[in-house]
Amino acid sequence: MSPVIIVLLLCLVGLLIYRSFFANAGITFDKDDPRLLAAKQQAKASLPQFWAALKSGDSANSDFTLKFNLNHGLGLNDNESIWAYDIMLSNETIRGKLANHPVNEAFEIDQDVEIAVEAIDDWAYISNGSAQGHYVTRLMIDVAPLGTAILMRRAMGL
Repeated sequence: MSPVIIVLLLCLVGLLIYRSFFANAGITFDKDDPRLLAAKQQAKASLPQFWAALKSGDSANSDFTLKFNLNHGLGLNDNESIWAYDIMLSNETIRGKLANHPVNEAFEIDQDVEIAVEAIDDWAYISNGSAQGHYVTRLMIDVAPLGTAILMRRAMGL
């Protein structure tokens, strides 16, 4: 076999190995995937932990975020699960700023929005350098390619 063919084969094998560890596609689920529904239910059931930490004012806790369906209550068929930061709770009204570029063109990143409790899919904050909550994110880590999962766990302090 010629050296050129050998080099090309080695490059192809290297690319396949790399892609198996670091896939470039996002991680998605069907909206009725039982694993996703269970993760969202865990997040909703444990929301009191999030609110208690937010209200505590403990300096060990930071970066409070909520993941919610941006299209909730708008009469749209599509869900858009998006993170919000700078979470404020006042008189039972939840507000936050969109942390990602939304698909729904009626909204923009950093826009202040009201968040309905029933639209919340997940929550997160950092406590002493370790991520709390992130139920849907942890599910995503479980199904992510190995390299991506390692990087995500490291970023979350897990």
